[in-house]
Amino acid sequence: MSMDNDTRLAMMHMRNEALRNGNNRPRRNNSRHVRQAASAVASFTLLLFTRGF
Repeated sequence: MSMDNDTRLAMMHMRNEALRNGNNRPRRNNSRHVRQAASAVASFTLLLFTRGF
């Protein structure tokens, strides 16, 4: 039970940090980094859900 909550909190924390870094970054090389971060988060959530969460 506590392990599931820890992974959920880590996921939310990672997502918030990515959003904050993306907002503070200058706009010139941003789309590639945002797409890479989004794909990383998507693969991470898929990994969690396929392993049974």
